[in-house]
Amino acid sequence: MGNDNIYHGLKNQLIASLLMFKDCVDRCPKNKWNKRHKDYPFSQVAFHTLFDCDLNLSDDEVELKEQQFHKENIIEFGNYDELNDQIRDGLYEKDFIVKYYQHCMEKIELKMVNKSDEELLIPNSDYYRNMTKMERYINCIRHTQHHAAQLGFRLQLITGKMMEWIGGLSN
Repeated sequence: MGNDNIYHGLKNQLIASLLMFKDCVDRCPKNKWNKRHKDYPFSQVAFHTLFDCDLNLSDDEVELKEQQFHKENIIEFGNYDELNDQIRDGLYEKDFIVKYYQHCMEKIELKMVNKSDEELLIPNSDYYRNMTKMERYINCIRHTQHHAAQLGFRLQLITGKMMEWIGGLSN
């Protein structure tokens, strides 16, 4: 095995968690996308999930905000309420969420190229939660899976169909 197996494993699990999340986005009925279900509308939870992924893959807030995707979609990002642990009071079109998902998938690929496992262990590499990069990436996986499970269960109640296991790109 090579020196960079940790990065490889983290990359695969980040992708797998986003694929499970995307399955929920794809299966959400149009008439349920922006409706409240005793909590936030599906579209707001979807945006929150992707924003957290995007943030955890960024080195700092400046990098996050300066991305071309953010500049092209400034209205959707608003005042960056999510940075203050607040869910923005807006609704999101499904097409935008799909594009944001694609942005996050591409960002995973970019962030995980030519990296050494040692970079993952740099102490205090996180600018707002005091985590190493490895902890941030694992936190991102956990957060994405948490919301994929919530949305999957919501869809099960709506459609009667259980969420299927998606192991990664090969499935």
